[in-house]
Amino acid sequence: MGEDNYPLFKPSENIRDFQLFEEIERNPKVSQRELSHKFGIALGVINACIKRMIQKGWVQLSGIPPRRIAYYVTPRGFAKKSNLALKLLSYHIRHYAEMKKQISNKLTEMENDGAKRVAFYGISDEMEVAYITLQGSHMKLVGIMDEEKNSGKTVFGYRVISPKEMTDLNPDAILITSLLKGKNAFIKNLIKQKEWQSIKIFTI
Repeated sequence: MGEDNYPLFKPSENIRDFQLFEEIERNPKVSQRELSHKFGIALGVINACIKRMIQKGWVQLSGIPPRRIAYYVTPRGFAKKSNLALKLLSYHIRHYAEMKKQISNKLTEMENDGAKRVAFYGISDEMEVAYITLQGSHMKLVGIMDEEKNSGKTVFGYRVISPKEMTDLNPDAILITSLLKGKNAFIKNLIKQKEWQSIKIFTI
């Protein structure tokens, strides 16, 4: 699916190119290995990206390997970077609008199903949109759950808790508010809580 079809996943190539432009501009002598570690991208992928940027005339190579090599963004590269910045801004605006629409439809489905007290499971950008969208419904957010490592944090005035701590809040439904984390893992965690098996689970 292309960018113009409003995907709900990041346009990784555009973001990757923009990040490389930013880092090379900030530190021309940055190594490919450092870029690989910084962005969590395989060294081979970084190498292929740099080669492509050089071939397109966006980046110029200077120096002799291995210690004196440096990368410089060319005028054509700065023009490309500006173009990418506009594309990414447009993408994020459209992404937010589409995400809000999708979450709004899900909350309407939950409300029509009789849910009045809702709990969120999963701290994420999607959860923030869900929190904002929920304000326009007749449902009430009673709590936020996430993995054990995030328990105790405060988000939107709620203390984040684990599923096993949720019993006293008595929600009618749980909305899994994460696209990037494994939904199946969240569902399995909820199924382990036997007292929760009668509560309906919804996903974005």
